[in-house]
Amino acid sequence: MIARLRHYQLLLRITIFALPLLSFYLASYIYSHSLHQAATFARAEYLYLVLFTTMVWSIIAERQDVTSIAKVSAENTGIRASFAACGITYLVDLVAVFFVNELLYSRPIFLLSAVLLLVLTLSVRTLFRILARDYAGRHSPTRVLVVGCGRTAARAAMRLKRNEFVRCEVVGFVRLPGETVYVSDTQVFELDDVDAIERLNIQDILIAVSPNHYSDLRRCIARLNVLSKPIRIVVDPGNGVKVRERVLEIGSLQMLDLDPGPAYSIWYFLVKRAFDLAFSAVVIAICGVPMLLISLIIKLTSPGPILFRQQRVGMNGAVFTMYKFRTMRMATGAEGDIRWTTENDPRRTRFGTFLRKTSLDELPQFFNVLKGEMSVVGPRPERPHFVKKFRSDIASYQARHFLNVGITGWAQVNGLRGDTSIQRRVRYDLYYLQHWSLSFDLRIIVRTLLGGFISKNAY
Repeated sequence: MIARLRHYQLLLRITIFALPLLSFYLASYIYSHSLHQAATFARAEYLYLVLFTTMVWSIIAERQDVTSIAKVSAENTGIRASFAACGITYLVDLVAVFFVNELLYSRPIFLLSAVLLLVLTLSVRTLFRILARDYAGRHSPTRVLVVGCGRTAARAAMRLKRNEFVRCEVVGFVRLPGETVYVSDTQVFELDDVDAIERLNIQDILIAVSPNHYSDLRRCIARLNVLSKPIRIVVDPGNGVKVRERVLEIGSLQMLDLDPGPAYSIWYFLVKRAFDLAFSAVVIAICGVPMLLISLIIKLTSPGPILFRQQRVGMNGAVFTMYKFRTMRMATGAEGDIRWTTENDPRRTRFGTFLRKTSLDELPQFFNVLKGEMSVVGPRPERPHFVKKFRSDIASYQARHFLNVGITGWAQVNGLRGDTSIQRRVRYDLYYLQHWSLSFDLRIIVRTLLGGFISKNAY
């Protein structure tokens, strides 16, 4: 069962990774023959671009589960994941081309290759699904013994039977001591009935029990090892616990990672950081002149420094200094650290009111992003005084610090800015924490650009 899935996975991954090369070749072929242009695909610039695109595509397609055999076997087209992977890949290409001015390429070929990559990806996934199901249908199903007969075992058996990639036949269940039987239509054995189980001619053993029976696993595995069949366990850590990654090994110590956030994954650490650096550099380059103009107006219209510096709490509770354009008259630092800004706040300057309403006062925070203290997208950082208060009053508040804090976030683009419900903000932050992806970040950035700058709660 697992060996066949691994073969499918390897074949799918190799095919998907090769698609950028095929899409660029087809785009060049179509362009040159439709317009009777000389073939340009063999130029060194295109080879560099194809190699770079293939490298980026391999990382992003893997992260977006485009190469996942589990996703291909599910009853969906994969359009959303494929579109996101193609979009992010070519966005990275555009950023690279922007910084490498000497790279010459044909824009029609570039755009046509992007369309072809999406079409080819969807076609490969569909064809792969059809061929794999046809291949599985022409072979005998894998005979599986399920250890457990409770709700967890019943759900596992149902999903095995519905899997058309690797056909499985559940030929029996094994009841653990004290376990309530929730299965029917298949014979249920006791753990000591090893001789009867052996006559079933099973090929795989799947342990699917609830957490309150984990203490029985050692004895269970010891009894079933005499069958000399591969044994696998369905991970069910219980309600409210999510298994994000995999088993970690440090020396001889094995740990199951139950971290609710992706912050320690290579994808988050490398790709999100690279995106933050590129995006912030572009924003600072584009907004450099407006930022200088804003600085001049602040200096001319009110006494005091141009930048407002305040302590905020970032990832893992680290305190850092966050930058903003000063929008208020000078006051004591202690007052600003424990007091909310309110509507018609008399401390605001006239120009500061405009900056806060349009969120232009947030522009200096892109320097915080370059320093690694913040991200472009993430939960908004709060002051230490309020973090200390909220984490004792609001359940799961501290979980929002499992990710890097951001300039904009899922809560902010949904209108939760300023003096709004902290409980609702936390719910949106936790949703972002559990569903983070680079495509989700891009979605938040687009919503911020289209309407998130101006908010009735920004004052």
